[in-house]
Amino acid sequence: MLIRWATENDLPAWYTLATEVSDIFQHPADMGAELRNNNRGIGSISRYEMLTAVDYMSSNNIGFICFSRTENAVTWFAVSEKHRGKGAGVRLLKTALRQLDTNKDVIVNTFTADYPQGTAARALYQKFGFTIEKPIDHEGFPLIEMKRPATTEKRGKSFHYRYPKFIREAQEEYCPVCNNEPAPDGQNDIEVSDIAWICGEYPGQGRLFGKMYVMPRKHVFHFEDMPEDDAAVFMNEVQRVGRALRKVTGAEKINYEMHSNTGAHLHIHLFPRFLDDDFPGMAIDILQREPAPYESYEEFLWFIERMREEL
Repeated sequence: MLIRWATENDLPAWYTLATEVSDIFQHPADMGAELRNNNRGIGSISRYEMLTAVDYMSSNNIGFICFSRTENAVTWFAVSEKHRGKGAGVRLLKTALRQLDTNKDVIVNTFTADYPQGTAARALYQKFGFTIEKPIDHEGFPLIEMKRPATTEKRGKSFHYRYPKFIREAQEEYCPVCNNEPAPDGQNDIEVSDIAWICGEYPGQGRLFGKMYVMPRKHVFHFEDMPEDDAAVFMNEVQRVGRALRKVTGAEKINYEMHSNTGAHLHIHLFPRFLDDDFPGMAIDILQREPAPYESYEEFLWFIERMREEL
């Protein structure tokens, strides 16, 4: 099962599902036909506020969820009857909540306790921390407002939480790197050429002495879309940096990781690995930054200078 953003090509399947659940929603008419006639869904798609669950093998749409970042609310949610109980609803709701502001209350309107068809929906919302707040009247049909109270959850800047801004920055004209916006605090240029930026980090992800990254000067979002000649030149540069890094740090191994989930401009992280590092036999925890692996900030600056000399 794939959870992805809905596109205009998915709208017929959404209308069909809306017709299927019209009775459950106590809609007085064919809800799918009404949505189709009003050309609904285009706005939600353009704002990245509609998700769909898709069966990998058949490519059929299993369910849909719509939400509003402005209202911080879930606005439409259903899974096709023959696919219920297989986890689609859980995954759709979890993904939608990642795009909403969990430092504020999240709202949804759903069915009252005396409406049996709404039992599964209420249970799912309660599983995700929603509580019943108050009854409301929707066109003569009794509903309840449920609220997921604000949390103190701290989130990074991954596309999982801020997709519209992230995907905009994936375009060269809006890319912070290509527009020469200031680098985050703690990042020092080691070398800048026509090929790449080579940067050190303080204190460094994973508390690893010499953790750094290499970024191509040309804008690239997906590595697989990078022209072969450019990729060969860039990877040769990464190799050159890796050789220098291993020599300067005395690392047993260099781990190379390409994520670009937060900064959309492609880059490769270089993690020196040591006999006594904190992650034996496992992946590096990039959230671990303190205490810094350097004896002092002066030692970090020494590392920067040694890398410049070696390169």
